[in-house]
Amino acid sequence: MNILLTGATGFIGNAVLRELLRQGHQVTACCRHPERLLIDHPNLTPLKLDFAKAGAIDSWLPLLQNIDAIVNCVGIIAENNNRSFAQLQTQAPVALFEAGAQAGVKKIVQLSALGADADAESAYHLSKKAADVALQELVVDWFVLQPSLVYGHGGQSSGLFHAFAALPVHLLPDGGYQLLQPIHIDDVAATVCRCLEPAVSGRKTLALVGPSPITYADWLQGLRRRLGKPMAKTCSIPYHYAMTMAGLGKWLDEPILSKDNVAMLNRGNSADSGPLTQFLGRAPVNLNEQWFEQAASQAERWHAGLYFFKPLLLYTIAFVWLWSGITSLFFYPHQLSYQLLAPLGVNGLGAPIALYGLAAMDIAMGLATLVRFRINKLLLWQFWIVLGYSLVVALRLPEFVFHPFGPLLKNLPFLMCLLMVRAIEGEQS
Repeated sequence: MNILLTGATGFIGNAVLRELLRQGHQVTACCRHPERLLIDHPNLTPLKLDFAKAGAIDSWLPLLQNIDAIVNCVGIIAENNNRSFAQLQTQAPVALFEAGAQAGVKKIVQLSALGADADAESAYHLSKKAADVALQELVVDWFVLQPSLVYGHGGQSSGLFHAFAALPVHLLPDGGYQLLQPIHIDDVAATVCRCLEPAVSGRKTLALVGPSPITYADWLQGLRRRLGKPMAKTCSIPYHYAMTMAGLGKWLDEPILSKDNVAMLNRGNSADSGPLTQFLGRAPVNLNEQWFEQAASQAERWHAGLYFFKPLLLYTIAFVWLWSGITSLFFYPHQLSYQLLAPLGVNGLGAPIALYGLAAMDIAMGLATLVRFRINKLLLWQFWIVLGYSLVVALRLPEFVFHPFGPLLKNLPFLMCLLMVRAIEGEQS
């Protein structure tokens, strides 16, 4: 079949893409960054497309010539200034589905979410539900697949849950008794491909869940076991406190950690696995065999242990710059600063200009770090600035090199922090 696939670089979309190609389908893969597909296959046609700007039927009709089926895997877990639930999970998908129906596409598969139903309350679920309903009203063979938590190597949520699991104490909303029913990514991809088989008739809504539910508390303990750690202590926290703590997510640069997602967790995320078993002709993969009983790699263990340090390091870097500038301006005696500048050849009128100018630069660096202004280039500039003045001070004021408190040598770990955070930020860009 000729298939148009959206969200091909995402966790689910990429797994679906690989399975479609393995089964011999021709795939037009739509995504914002085709270079990230990392697949060289004769049946693959990458197509650069921004879903947020494809909210009209006319945006899709030219792309659907000779297309037999559409698979929509686009989804976001949190909104930002450039992407909203309404744009990516309602407007663009609805336009795509309607264009598909006009173009005579035989089948349309929509990756929705478990909970996008009559009881949906969160903006995430409501936006998915709106697209589902629009698709279900079309005269076309449609499939609405509603996965629970999807797990597997490379999953966005897996990193956060492993980081929570690595903590010595698990903070559990209302005791962590909420039910989840995680499904392996391979089962999701297999279900999508099953939908596209000619003998399989559409107009079906199907919950994608594992064989049996598990509590959130047991989910974290299972992940902790993967990391090679003993059982963690647990602490039950009231739901309203959990909601308050979730508000810290934006400060930790963690979009999954939000009030909406805590609310969705508290609602539970499980369903009967019987229909999926019947549809696939086999039971979904067992969570213990596929995940909990497979030891995490060294990279996964490092990632889990360092997960929450990344945003804290960025705030620490910002604080160092801000405090350095503020201290120079308001707390450290200016006359002593001028005495330190003199051996560097800065005297007279140049001394206050240098003092105030460098202090302003420090404060600007701190503020720019807080707002992540061109963060990769900014961190590199900070590295060269710190290295430069460290070398100058070491040459002109050698007493700071041999000072017992090591005021200059402490720049070495700061330099390493700048490079480390820059490397991590580069992975996310």
